[in-house]
Amino acid sequence: MKWLVFSYSLPSNLTAASRVRIWRKLRKSGAISPKLGVHVLPYNDDCVETVRWLAAEVEQESGEAIVMQVDRFENLPDDKVIDIFRNERMADYRQIEAFISELEALLETQHAEQAKDPNKVVSIKRDIRKAKKNIDEVARVDFFKIYDKRRLLDRLHHLQKTLLTGNLILMFFFSMGGLNASTLREMMDELQGEQMEVSQNNDVKLKRPQVK
Repeated sequence: MKWLVFSYSLPSNLTAASRVRIWRKLRKSGAISPKLGVHVLPYNDDCVETVRWLAAEVEQESGEAIVMQVDRFENLPDDKVIDIFRNERMADYRQIEAFISELEALLETQHAEQAKDPNKVVSIKRDIRKAKKNIDEVARVDFFKIYDKRRLLDRLHHLQKTLLTGNLILMFFFSMGGLNASTLREMMDELQGEQMEVSQNNDVKLKRPQVK
């Protein structure tokens, strides 16, 4: 199997913010680091482009970067490298699972009180969008497809359908004078979008979908 190996160094006077920015981009790429200072990705067109952008950014910061293509590692069999990828992605998925479980528990306890606390509904909706984005990001770098993201998306879809009722409650709450106009406009826009999405998901299996 072919692998991309990426290593870089940055000047000592570079700001911490710049270092962290590059590190986050490297982490977001899905790269693993089986050895200190060495980062590995599967060899494919997307990863090649990602590494080239990272190398260019390092050099733009007056650092040094090296990119290599290797067929194998002398002291690290391919199956061990793949296991590292799988373990890291599974840890990401488990974190998202825990986050969704918290949303499910929160909605279950808050459902009867939604009209008394409309901000909770707004907050949960934003968390659902955040979870979907995280699922997309992790699935994109799940190079060895260890997890069916539809399992998580189905749970979010169920939450979303439940909150459609919450939107209607909020509109009633507004009619009683308990919700400001800007929040109402936001909820009406979301309601229209959610109704369309739920309708589509009822006809077709979902196609699209705390990570740090």
